[in-house]
Amino acid sequence: MTRKISVADLKKAVDEAYESLSSFSDGNVNPRNIGAEPGQFGIAVVLTDGTVITRGDTNVHTPVGAISAAPLMSLLFAQASPMEILKQAGAGACACGCQKQQKPKDLGACARGLRAFSQLQPVGDADSKYNLFANRVADMAGADPQFNDKIYEAVTKEYEESGLENKLAADDFYLFDDARIAIDMYNKSRALEVSVEQLAVMGATIAADGVNPVTHTEVFDGALAQNVAGYMAAMSPHKMRLPWLTVAGLPAVSSYGGAVMGALPGTFGIAAYAPEVNDKGVSMKAARAIVEVMTRLGLSAFSSARATFVG
Repeated sequence: MTRKISVADLKKAVDEAYESLSSFSDGNVNPRNIGAEPGQFGIAVVLTDGTVITRGDTNVHTPVGAISAAPLMSLLFAQASPMEILKQAGAGACACGCQKQQKPKDLGACARGLRAFSQLQPVGDADSKYNLFANRVADMAGADPQFNDKIYEAVTKEYEESGLENKLAADDFYLFDDARIAIDMYNKSRALEVSVEQLAVMGATIAADGVNPVTHTEVFDGALAQNVAGYMAAMSPHKMRLPWLTVAGLPAVSSYGGAVMGALPGTFGIAAYAPEVNDKGVSMKAARAIVEVMTRLGLSAFSSARATFVG
C-alpha cells in the first residue's frame, strides 16, 4: 500500500513541530561543543527527489559527533561484508559466532568508535584514512565540512591528559591500526561540523540508496544503504525516556553537539538541532521535533504503507 502525502502537508508538519517545541528547553550545552549558542533550534527535511524544507536555525554548523557512524559505516561496509565488519567490531557474542571483548572501563571515549575508525583502510596511513572519511562526509552532506580547531585541540588535550592510549593498552583492547591513529581519527571526527540542513541531505543520501538527491552524486553502492540504515536503527538514540524506534519509527543517530539525523528509506532524510543535551548527551528538543514530524504525518520505517510526496 502506498500513501500519498503533499509536500504542503510535510511543510505544515515541520512548522507545527517547530512551533510546539520552540519554547521547550531541557539540558545544557556540552562543554566539548565549543562555539555553540544556547537557544538555537532548527528542523530540516530533504526528500529523495531533492526537495528541501527547513524551519529555524538550519544553517548553523554543529559537530557531526556520533553521526559520523553513518558515513564511516558506508565506507567500512564497502571494505568487507557487514557480517565481517561487525564481527571485527566485537558487536557481541551471538548466533553469528562473533566474540564481544569487554570494553575498557572509565575510558572517557567511545570504544566502539575507536575500533571502527581503526578498521578503516588504509591501515597505517593517517592522512589517507582521514581524507577518505572527510570526503565521504562531504559527499553525503553535499558540502565540505568545517573543521573546528578549538574542539580538536580541546579533545586532543583531554585524551592525552587522561592517558587514553595507555588505558587501551592496559586493557589489551584490540585495535586494527596504531592506537594513536585511531584516537586522532576519533578526535578529528568530533571536530568536523556541518549544517543542520546538510545533515538532512546526509540522511536523504542514505534514504536514496547512496545517491545524494541534491548534488545527484552517487556516493556509495545503493546495496549498502539498507545496511547503513540498519546500523543506524541499532544505534538509534536509546538514551531517552522512551524507546526511540517505538515512538519515532526511524533509523537515526545523535551527536553530542545536539543534532539528531534520521533516514526514512526511499522517502527522506531529516535532521533537527538544539545544542542543549541531557545527561546522556542527547538533545531531547531535537529528538522530540523529529518524533513530532513523524507522528503528525503517520510515518514509520516499520509500517507496511509506503509514503510518496506529491506537489
